[in-house]
Amino acid sequence: MNAIEVRTDIPAYRAAVAELAPRVRLGVGVDGVRVVAGRGAWWERLVDATAFIVDEPEPLPAAVLGRLWVIGVPVAVVRRRLRPDVFADATAQAVAPRHIVVDAWGGRTDATALLRDAIGWARVLAGGPLSVVGRADTAAATTMSLRGPDGVGLSVTRAIGGGVGGALVATALGPRRVEVRVDSTSPLCEVAFDDEDGRRIRPVRRESPERLALRRVLEAVESGTALSDLAELAADDAAISHFPG
Repeated sequence: MNAIEVRTDIPAYRAAVAELAPRVRLGVGVDGVRVVAGRGAWWERLVDATAFIVDEPEPLPAAVLGRLWVIGVPVAVVRRRLRPDVFADATAQAVAPRHIVVDAWGGRTDATALLRDAIGWARVLAGGPLSVVGRADTAAATTMSLRGPDGVGLSVTRAIGGGVGGALVATALGPRRVEVRVDSTSPLCEVAFDDEDGRRIRPVRRESPERLALRRVLEAVESGTALSDLAELAADDAAISHFPG
C-alpha cells in the first residue's frame, strides 16, 4: 500500500508522521490527510483532502453547526482534555452512575473551550446525549445542571482564575466510582475506579495526542469507517450555547 500523504506545518504532527512511517509521509496533495489548526473559522478550511485532523478547535457558532454533516470524510478532532483513549479507559468498567459531577478551572482566554470539554466528560461518563436543565453564570464561574440517559443527574462547574490552560476532575458516582483527572500542564491523565475491592488506577496513556489522532484517522481511511468526533464536538458546543427559558 502506498503511503498516505499528510499536509501539515505543525512540528508535533510532522514528528507523528515520522513515527508512523512508512504508512504515511509528508506531502502537499489533496488526496491525503490535512491537519487544520482550530483557530478562527476552522470549519472553512475542511476542504481539499480525503481526511482531516482538527487541532483544538475553537467553539462553533450555532449558525454553522449544520454545515458539519455534509463534509463526508473522516475528521479526527484533537481535544487534549478529552482524549478518546482516556475516555475508553474511563468507560471500560460498568459504573451505573446515579450522579455525575465535573469541576473545571482555568484561565479566562480558554474558558469557553474548557466548559465544552467539561460537558464532554459529563456526556462520556453518562453514556449518551445530555439535555440542559439549568445554567447560572457569574463573572468568575458557570454552573450547569443537566440530565443524561435514564434520568441521570449531572452538574458541571467551571471556575475562572488566572493563568492559561485548564484542569478538570470528572466523577461518576454509583455502586462503583470512577474519577478522571485532566490537567493542561501535564500530558498524562489519571483514571481511577473505587469500589468495595479498593482503588484501581488505570495505566497512563503516553502516546502523543498528535500521533493518536493521526493513527485514528488513518484507520478510518483504510477501513472506510466513520469517526464520531465532529458529532460529539457539535453536541458539546450546542450544550454550552443552550440557555433554558
